[in-house]
Amino acid sequence: MGTTFHGPGPWPHITRAIRVRGPRHAAIAYLGEDAPTLLPLRAGDLLVVNASRAAVRAHVTSPIALAYYVEAGVRVLSSPNLHANVIATSRRAVIGSANASHSSTIADEAVVITDDPEVVAAAWTFIDGIEEITEVDQAFLDNATTAWQIGRSVPIPGIGGRLRAELDFLPARVTRMFLRHIVEYEPSVTEQQTWDTQARRHHTATAGPAATYQLEWFRLDDRRARLRRGDVLIFTDDNDWIYPPAVVDSDAIAIPHTHRAFGHLLLVRADLQPVSVADAEQQLADFGHPNPRLTTDHRIISASLRAALLRLWNL
Repeated sequence: MGTTFHGPGPWPHITRAIRVRGPRHAAIAYLGEDAPTLLPLRAGDLLVVNASRAAVRAHVTSPIALAYYVEAGVRVLSSPNLHANVIATSRRAVIGSANASHSSTIADEAVVITDDPEVVAAAWTFIDGIEEITEVDQAFLDNATTAWQIGRSVPIPGIGGRLRAELDFLPARVTRMFLRHIVEYEPSVTEQQTWDTQARRHHTATAGPAATYQLEWFRLDDRRARLRRGDVLIFTDDNDWIYPPAVVDSDAIAIPHTHRAFGHLLLVRADLQPVSVADAEQQLADFGHPNPRLTTDHRIISASLRAALLRLWNL
């Protein structure tokens, strides 16, 4: 393999490079909620992260991600001085700027991946030599969850953050819309706890009257169907109703004790009512869309059909 440089979007290369046998040691400063997807560690691996109170309160290290790794059998340690991003496997070292977070996937990041034995050995030495560490256990996670709920109030040197702007229900430009059939299921205790934790955190962050804007939970079992913040979902059910649009309001949230499942928080308008599929099809036909496929799960590619669907609720 040699030594390769990857940027400005290195995460696919990182994820692929570390999918190897044997233990992996990683020192990743900050973890987003979707870190387990980017950084697939397993039992026997070691993860050092900056999960200091300041980092958690600043929402740059997620307790949900920490809990996922701990429950997966990864040994997780916190170091308040960590600002590096280094991963070491038996054959490779990854060194660069990329944190394990959604923000990192949309930023201009860069890493070097190498199989140079001296560099690999130096990466192991660096990670194993990090000092002032604290074991992340259940008590640590409980405290981290409390700190997270306090909200973004402490600046972190070197980390840029964008505060949530005044709420707009829909993105300024809806470019990704999906039609999904509602599937009834009973969430596990762990999933309900994950949802409750995220809902409490968003309670103070979500602008607008609670009677108008509400949060819902949407689970996906296929990571290939990953959604993005700002995506719009239109749901239908078995009773021939089509529901008002819901906007994805979170990164993917890993659900502990599942192999691939994850969830998203959805923002909905409680003052909008469902429309019968028959009425919707008639209105869409009047708008120039006689075959909108309202009973089939699919991504709505047509910009005019997306606009026509929103017009069902005068949006």
